Amino acid sequence: MPVQLACGHIVNDPYQTHYCTYLQLGTLLNLQPTHDSARHPDEHLFVIVHQVFELWFKQLRWDIPRLIVALQEDNITVATWLMQRCVAVVRQYTPVMRMLDTLAPADFYEFRDALSPASGGESWQWHELEILIGARDEAFRRQLEAGLSPTTTEGLQTHVWTDTLATLWESPSVASAFDEMLTRRGLTGMDLYIAAPAPNPNGDIMILAEAMLDFDSEFRLWRFTHARTAERTIGANPGTGLTTGVKYLDYAASRRLPFFPSLLEARAILWERRG
Repeated sequence: MPVQLACGHIVNDPYQTHYCTYLQLGTLLNLQPTHDSARHPDEHLFVIVHQVFELWFKQLRWDIPRLIVALQEDNITVATWLMQRCVAVVRQYTPVMRMLDTLAPADFYEFRDALSPASGGESWQWHELEILIGARDEAFRRQLEAGLSPTTTEGLQTHVWTDTLATLWESPSVASAFDEMLTRRGLTGMDLYIAAPAPNPNGDIMILAEAMLDFDSEFRLWRFTHARTAERTIGANPGTGLTTGVKYLDYAASRRLPFFPSLLEARAILWERRG
């Protein structure tokens, strides 16, 4: 007997797979401000942009552990496939961030006060991802342990360092798993690069390495775009997370060390050897 689902669609079997129920659209589409609750119509856009980021962060959080396992098992094909997917995910971050360029300052200021002291740019998911990918700089750890940033303008409001971050810090990362895989094969980063058209016996690993650097580059572009979008919206004003705003975002964009330093070092050594 046909029944009507909560979404309004009529189906023959209430237990059949249905687009609305499978994607839980009834829940998903009610996680944004309503017309009555929004302080300004553009608050809806602001929330959706940041929710989209969190969903894609979650996808990376899902795939990167699989990528680490593939590297540990010397499964270069699967590792490359997953790394290229991660690149495709991060490549979306810059255009999504640019959506906030359509948010005029006066409109944003209508609801910006409600964001304090939350930060619109520091996701706990992203900090986990940074560490999973390969961030192991001690200065970066001290920054996380101290709070949002050494450029905070007021007392600490958000404790960024968590037990999960501490556990991940001591666990394998994409960068460490990749370096260990090279060691098992008796290779270094320099061995991956052979001038074409000479045959490259490690060409499959070279393609994986280049995908890793693509990820690093796209991440840095997103960080830079985030700073420019904030600058366009709030100018030199302090940030919502009790940070110095654009100054903090520029710091975040420039301070982060490469996720895969061994691959960049390989280029310098290759050039030195050529010289």
